[in-house]
Amino acid sequence: REIFFNKDFSIIRFYIRRVRRIIPVLFIVILLCIPFAYFIFLPSSLIDFLKSALSSLGFVSNYYFHHTGLIYGGPDSSLKPLLHTWSLSVEEQFYIIFPFFLIIFFRFFKNHILKIIFILILISFFLAEWGSRDHASASFYFIHTRLWELLAGVILANLEIQYGRETRQSWAKFFPSIGIILIAISLIFYDDKMRHPSLYTLVPIIGVVLIIWYSNKNEILTKLLSTKIFVGIGLISYPLYLWHYPIFSFVLIHGGGVNKFL
Repeated sequence: REIFFNKDFSIIRFYIRRVRRIIPVLFIVILLCIPFAYFIFLPSSLIDFLKSALSSLGFVSNYYFHHTGLIYGGPDSSLKPLLHTWSLSVEEQFYIIFPFFLIIFFRFFKNHILKIIFILILISFFLAEWGSRDHASASFYFIHTRLWELLAGVILANLEIQYGRETRQSWAKFFPSIGIILIAISLIFYDDKMRHPSLYTLVPIIGVVLIIWYSNKNEILTKLLSTKIFVGIGLISYPLYLWHYPIFSFVLIHGGGVNKFL
């Protein structure tokens, strides 16, 4: 919006907003995890934890966990309290890189931004589908195969900024419900053995896109998601995301049954 309308977009201001939102809570979570790691882990595992903490603060934990050979959802994954930060690293890598590209697109290809983004989505999606077959770990952790998922949101933002929303059609009232069904299908029928991200990932992504784009105050799912309880969950979603995995991981490790890995 700043680029299209105000024309005073500042990358520095953008980064400051991201840092204020993300770094303080992340730093506190990691800081409070260190004493637990110190008393629970053996030296080698403690060193591994500290390396993951530093990589998380540097937003490269996705590369760290890939190069250590850790499979997300594998038998050892629950022993890594900061494993979940891989997705935060991907998100932050996107935030660091994409503003530069967007400025270039707007300056030289303003009338073709949607086309360029769509081409990037196709390239990233095909890389994800191909990589999930022969390079599963890199495809799971790296940004080039996750880019299309993030760019799906960029497409929606760009459409709304340039053209506004059109949700008056009677048939559009059903799209949010279709979206939630697609998400439910992925929750119920998908498992760790399925390739991801891949063609299968289209199902929940399309579901989310339908919910976001066709949400309106007269639609029943929008009303449900606008209730205080869901809005409240949304407001605490980031710290909830940061806290949940280390809590479960430390409880599991301290509870026993995994000492042979430490």
